[in-house]
Amino acid sequence: MNHARFFEIIEQLRQADSVEGIHATCSAVCIEYGFEHFLYGAQVPVSLVKPQTFIISGYPTKWWDHYKEQGYMAHDPTVAHCAVNTVPLLWSSLDSRSGAQPKAQKIMADASDFGLRNGLSIPTHGSRGESSMLSFTTADSDSRSTPRILHCMPFLQAVTPFVHEAARRVIEIKEIAPAKPKLTARENECLLWAAEGKTSWETSQILNISERTVVFHLQNAATKLGVSGKQHAVARAISQGLISPQPA
Repeated sequence: MNHARFFEIIEQLRQADSVEGIHATCSAVCIEYGFEHFLYGAQVPVSLVKPQTFIISGYPTKWWDHYKEQGYMAHDPTVAHCAVNTVPLLWSSLDSRSGAQPKAQKIMADASDFGLRNGLSIPTHGSRGESSMLSFTTADSDSRSTPRILHCMPFLQAVTPFVHEAARRVIEIKEIAPAKPKLTARENECLLWAAEGKTSWETSQILNISERTVVFHLQNAATKLGVSGKQHAVARAISQGLISPQPA
């Protein structure tokens, strides 16, 4: 891909305002780099125990239906890799890793039968706890496709964050993310110290305010977050990205 086309794709993703737009651009990336299919999947921690999952699928419909019916996501080695790694996964390298995992081996064998014989899965991890993967697949054999995939890997890695940001903007913000309440500076401070395990009295000493005032701010924060109790308020604030580790 020439540089002009590469930056054109990036700009399309920057301006994407619909799932259809992202799908069309990812399909164009497939064409540019010689892939047949793609899939973007992400988990957004709108809840600490029930994260929201969403998919933009460019996979064959029959394969995707089969994949869901079999519950393959729980054992998919590409998903497992991208959940805990930051480097891309070349599918052909799985042959030496998944031999001891029959379910993973079965998934990749089935994928090959549906025309997804080799591919590249690229993970992304966002600042608010969201994680995603973007996979591009081909029906070509490993020996034929692997050199080509390795050649274009840097370009696909460069595109992936823009796909993730476009999906986050279009799907997470517009469709599934709950409206985030606005916490005051004091409410934010009290929640941060509560997250550190400080009691209301200890927080009052740190912030040089009364313990009653700390309790007041924590109760207000809990009300805004639609929860009851300090611990629940801290958990909800973290899951929504309202409080996070502070810079040194």
